Amino acid sequence: MISILHISDLHRSPSEPVNNDSLIAALVADGDRYLGETPRVPPPCGIVVSGDIIQGARIGEEGWREEMVSQYVTAKDFLCKLSDRFLGGDRSQLILIPGNHDVCWNTSRSSMEKANPNETDGKIASLIEQRGSRYRWSWKDQVAYKIADSTLYHRKLDAYWDFISDFYSGFTFPLPIDRSRGFQLFELDESRILVAAFDSTYGNDCFGYSGDIEPGVVGRCSLAIRDLPKAYELKAAVWHHSIEGPPMRQDYMDVSHVKEMAGLGFQIGFHGHQHIGATQTRSIHLNEEHAMAVVSAGSLCAGARELPRGINRQYNIVVIEDDYKGGRVHAREMGEGGQFSRKTNGEFLMGHARISWLAQENIAGQIVKPDEENARRTILRAEEFLKSGMAKKALEEILTIDVGTNSYAKRLACEAALEAREWEVLKQLLSEAVSEDEVVWLAIALIETRDLVQAAGLIAKHSELARPVVQQLNDRLAVAQMKAGK
Repeated sequence: MISILHISDLHRSPSEPVNNDSLIAALVADGDRYLGETPRVPPPCGIVVSGDIIQGARIGEEGWREEMVSQYVTAKDFLCKLSDRFLGGDRSQLILIPGNHDVCWNTSRSSMEKANPNETDGKIASLIEQRGSRYRWSWKDQVAYKIADSTLYHRKLDAYWDFISDFYSGFTFPLPIDRSRGFQLFELDESRILVAAFDSTYGNDCFGYSGDIEPGVVGRCSLAIRDLPKAYELKAAVWHHSIEGPPMRQDYMDVSHVKEMAGLGFQIGFHGHQHIGATQTRSIHLNEEHAMAVVSAGSLCAGARELPRGINRQYNIVVIEDDYKGGRVHAREMGEGGQFSRKTNGEFLMGHARISWLAQENIAGQIVKPDEENARRTILRAEEFLKSGMAKKALEEILTIDVGTNSYAKRLACEAALEAREWEVLKQLLSEAVSEDEVVWLAIALIETRDLVQAAGLIAKHSELARPVVQQLNDRLAVAQMKAGK
């Protein structure tokens, strides 16, 4: 059983600032509390931060560049201390994504100009609703704008990505961090859990508030995961925007993205934005039902004017069961003295809420067993190395799995060791030779390592070997004996 610390919306309210040390102290103190609660909550092995790292700067604010940099400095100080306290300083186990507050409004506004009325007359509504549209509507100015400088527009997250490059410097990931890819990959729980972190700020700017993931990104992420050298016990996704909202609100993300994730085998999703801790299950029906648990976290640092009525600052502890098929969400809420304790109302009436998902399946509808799948992938890679004449590389690859439990893997390892002339390795692999081929290979290894007495005894013991094979082994043994005599 493991747990993941899920926090979100770290944007600091200017009117109600939060001191980093006080916040860290409150989280550490709450860790002491939930470790002793029933049901048991283990210490977190990873941290998910689902967006809105900073508050941002308003359009035209004096010194807005310096202000954003300063806010990221404060955020880095907090996240480094959080990593040090809960993860032993391993920042690769702390997952970050951007939120709408991380989008620079001043940069996006500078990339726009007022649209020509001839372009928009009578059709502005349809223009701004098109996915990837260059047009925006300003309710404040009652004017249509158009993105005139696409290169500048795509720099709206530069401050965020500069912060990310600095924060993760020196740490490694399944794929290198790439600011233009639309997703990043992380591993938790000693590489048993894969987390895909999606940027849901596509099209998000000073006039466009809806969350969106760039078309094709979820699919490309799924393909990238398939190409990784291993399989995982659990596939998780993280994005920022909520997937449900009031009818008149336009700042949430289309649930179709989550349905695509579920259809591609993601089992649990984390998000923030709505400032309320909650859980739900998203199901899609193909030939079978695919279910994905979705968990939202409240805001850790928002002020009273940014929080829903009656809601305080919150965060979650998500407990994953040992079989990776379900878990619990423990919502923690800030109360008196700036301290956290368990939320015990709504769906968290019992102090936690249950979540579950469906096991991963392959194309044949069979449940994927990661250990077996990883062994299969390793064997395929070793085969390719051996066919390409890279016997030592094939041997290194195949020995990363337990070849004793797979007869074909053992044979492949022996063939690679024989071709690479790794005689000591071959002797270890054949400590129990059970087939004629294995007896022959072991005899060769014994001869090559000058263990001639044992080699002679092995050849004499196995009279069932074909006469030409015995003759060849005896000839090889005789040559070795002559050399040894010299």
